[in-house]
Amino acid sequence: MELVARGKVSAGVAVLRKVVDATGDPDDRMLLGKMAYLATDVSTAQEHLEGAYREFQVRGEPRRAALAATALGRVHFDMLDDKVVGRAWLARALRLLEHEHCVEKGYVIVGLFAVTADSADDLEASAREALDLAHQFRDPNLECKALGDWGLALISMGRVREGMARLDESVTLIIGGDCTDPAVVGTVFCGLISACDRCGDAARAEAWLRVIEERAPQTEGPGIHLYAHCWTALGSVLCHVGRWQEAETALRMGLAKAEDSYHYVKVTARAALADLWIRQGRLDEAARLIDQSIDRIEVMGPRARLYLAQQQYDLAAAVARQALRLSADQLHTSGLLYVLVEAELEGGNLTAAEAAAAQLQRMAERTEVSAVAVQASLAQGKIAMARGDAAEAARNLEKGLVSVGDTCPPLRAALHLELARFCFKRAAAEAIVNAETALDIYQRLGSPEATAAADLLRALGRSVPDAPRTASALDVLSPRERDVLDLLAEGLSNPDIAKRLFITPKTAEHHVSSILFKLGLRSRTEAAAFAASHPISRDPRAPMSR
Repeated sequence: MELVARGKVSAGVAVLRKVVDATGDPDDRMLLGKMAYLATDVSTAQEHLEGAYREFQVRGEPRRAALAATALGRVHFDMLDDKVVGRAWLARALRLLEHEHCVEKGYVIVGLFAVTADSADDLEASAREALDLAHQFRDPNLECKALGDWGLALISMGRVREGMARLDESVTLIIGGDCTDPAVVGTVFCGLISACDRCGDAARAEAWLRVIEERAPQTEGPGIHLYAHCWTALGSVLCHVGRWQEAETALRMGLAKAEDSYHYVKVTARAALADLWIRQGRLDEAARLIDQSIDRIEVMGPRARLYLAQQQYDLAAAVARQALRLSADQLHTSGLLYVLVEAELEGGNLTAAEAAAAQLQRMAERTEVSAVAVQASLAQGKIAMARGDAAEAARNLEKGLVSVGDTCPPLRAALHLELARFCFKRAAAEAIVNAETALDIYQRLGSPEATAAADLLRALGRSVPDAPRTASALDVLSPRERDVLDLLAEGLSNPDIAKRLFITPKTAEHHVSSILFKLGLRSRTEAAAFAASHPISRDPRAPMSR
């Protein structure tokens, strides 16, 4: 357990194998199965958890058997991507404790990984019940897990202040040393980064990631699923706030590490990077990343945005509607509703667009996330323009600009572009000012919408020079630095890199330092992981293991 707490999960599993061989004790076997889950070793996890479950049943220990069944539920749900069997094991665990009042029931109730929960309402109810049991039995590990789950559930409902308060409280239990279970620590930190992603809070996500790095150092081998998910969630929030070059670096880190992780983490990492590329107009690259998993809820948002960018409006609307039926996360639902509004408007279905915009407006009134309110104002503005209601269009677009401030450049640029279109025949000077602002933001982002802003300015008689393409994460490196990066991916030291490239070790060291600085990475290990993402993103069609 000390090794696992230091991030050396594989070493901890190796020690536990020897313990189990020596004792044959089902508690040792169950611990080995749980640690193998953290190390993403599915066969070891399944073998020893099933063995522990059977032995506990033979001994007549239903509470211990229920914990083993719960862990098996997570193995099937997360590692094997089999929700049917996973839920069956969780149901079995609850049946074993049907007539018990014990702390173990709390661990069964919050047995699943919170970020995979289908319903925020169910997650909140489970967390509340588990928290009561944690307090009754004075179990700080269960208290930490329940608070973290409760916080993520509240944030998914749009109740951000309450949710963050619960998550912050759960972290104090970790920092204060009350919660020491590595699995609980991992899931709470994972929930925190996911919460920041759902709120669009990049500063908070970066701060928590630094805490994660301090509290859960890298393993000696492939990163555990927590680390892959955290990089993906960080990249996603950076994407939403317009820091696209940094976002690509983080998402590529998540993509590389996800290859040694669970199936849903792989799908999520590929979908998040595809979403960024859609925003950048890199549509063919995005399609390659998501075309294998089009039936997954994680992929449906990027898939709908891809169809929208390809001007396949009927398909974009159909996928968005399908995703809305399946999504339980209100904050992610807002983005799907906005896609649906755009697709229906572009497809000429004003009535359907109005219905989606009205639903988005109701959501904005219930949530504390400014981005949702901005999307609602932008959608209402576009609807009003389509109806020919100039006063209502202007009111909504101006309201959106007041709400967005500087927090989300992509949305701010979209508002300025719509205002420029609105003012085109009404007030040329206002149109020029808004189009120039939109163009400046889009060019800094590297967004294809810059073309629309430039065309509008030219139609208004303004001269607009062609802007250079914004550099991607890899483009910032020199050709020699790319060579060095490839060798870092092979695990070579600076002297070995120097020999391979016929340069001095000092020059190799300089190149490595420059790579880390340009990509915003902290270590050679991170640089190697970043480099490993490129073959995956170029050829993502290799089968993803379950």
